[in-house]
Amino acid sequence: MVRAFFTAGLVSCAAFIASAMMSHAAPIATRRQLGNLECNIDRGEIVFHVADLGKTVSSLAKASDLQAANNTANGNLQAMQDGVQGASAAINGILLGLISNQPADPALRDAVGGNLTEILTGLQDLSSSNNKTNALLTKANQQLTNAVLAGNGVVNNCK
Repeated sequence: MVRAFFTAGLVSCAAFIASAMMSHAAPIATRRQLGNLECNIDRGEIVFHVADLGKTVSSLAKASDLQAANNTANGNLQAMQDGVQGASAAINGILLGLISNQPADPALRDAVGGNLTEILTGLQDLSSSNNKTNALLTKANQQLTNAVLAGNGVVNNCK
């Protein structure tokens, strides 16, 4: 499922960048949606980091030694998986709007942020005494941080 979102995101991103290169005399509104190089790099990075995070969350779901401080480990993992799917769907919705030269629904941006927060909440509640699982938790934290940084880059650089 995450691979499908990742593939769709990459295809969308490539098509978007190709269309940006071909439209030299685009109207101002279109230029804003196309964004500059830094904006498009941030867009590509958030697609990549969320997809990568999805793979790590799937690996964590197979770990049998997770412990949760406040909830159940399974509940946290489900929240994280739902968060990855929700963020991926919202990002794809934004990319589809950009490709079709339609303004993206502002609620999609909020959905990306809300789903990343859902992932963070689940991730912060998990721990393990197993070194391999701890390495996965650390990796997931780093991937989430990278996704948030890329998302902030999109907000700041895509004007």
